[in-house]
Amino acid sequence: MSFELPEDRTLVIPLLGAPGVKLSNTTLKENLTDEDIQLRTIKLLAEKFQPDGIFPFMDLTVEAEALGLDINFSENENPAVRDHSIKTEEDLESVRLRYRGISGRMPLFIKVVEGLSKDLSIIKGAYTIGPFTLAGELMGVGELSMNVILNPDLAHKFIEFTTSVIKDYAEALLDAGADIIAVLEPSAVMLSPKQFEEFSGRYFSRLVRELKVPLILHICGDTTHLLEKMSETGAVGLSLDSLVDLKEASRVVPGSIALIGNLDPVGVFLRSTPEEVAIATRNLLEKMRGVNNFILSSGCDLPIDTPLENIEAFMRVGRDSGVR
Repeated sequence: MSFELPEDRTLVIPLLGAPGVKLSNTTLKENLTDEDIQLRTIKLLAEKFQPDGIFPFMDLTVEAEALGLDINFSENENPAVRDHSIKTEEDLESVRLRYRGISGRMPLFIKVVEGLSKDLSIIKGAYTIGPFTLAGELMGVGELSMNVILNPDLAHKFIEFTTSVIKDYAEALLDAGADIIAVLEPSAVMLSPKQFEEFSGRYFSRLVRELKVPLILHICGDTTHLLEKMSETGAVGLSLDSLVDLKEASRVVPGSIALIGNLDPVGVFLRSTPEEVAIATRNLLEKMRGVNNFILSSGCDLPIDTPLENIEAFMRVGRDSGVR
């Protein structure tokens, strides 16, 4: 799809997912392990809040599970990789030989995207993990960070492989009808600009070139130091956390790249009253007035206990006050 922003209003696309369990009377685990349940939950979210775009549930363990790593699940907490045991080049080769392409729970999320593409007319997104972050899931982010400095060749071999896995998954999501892919690269926040360019940005850029579709880059935390390098990756949009000053970011990021964010998922959405959410949303819109590449969103995925009334307040103000 062409990712063109409307001239008359600001798009409103909060990162929904987990709070929808209240609408479908389900658990997070049920949604992450059953495509029919997740599809129903996402459709209920889209129906209730009428966002300009919607994504499936965010889950950073899908690709790691497809590579054979064990995942810890609980009913209503985000799943996590149990053991980051792939440490050496020999370990990596063993994973490479076992990898069978689209596997694990990848087909579940592909089917969710397929269902959304059939039934919804809004922007349909999908998530993949980022190459650097997936490499960190394999060997442990601390060990990967050390290898960036002490054994960069090994780090590159891991990230080369994870990039190919992500490309496989992204192609299947796009074939299923996703309009856009958001690549989640949270571990990259710890890198210096030079390290980011070498160990994350260049691999994201490869995905952009090879997939030939719009890709959004999302990195959690304060990425102010990385904004210039993030802007050089070929991303069509940067999804930024609440720790980043979006107005200042707009002075660094070219107007051709969407700035997406960035109300605090915890401080605003989870812990505030609907009235306070409305004020925070109005303040952000006012702050970003005149920034035509701005998309109103949350700074990251909303917590499962986010009050639905707070999302309603955000959407109401976003629709009413986001008219340019």
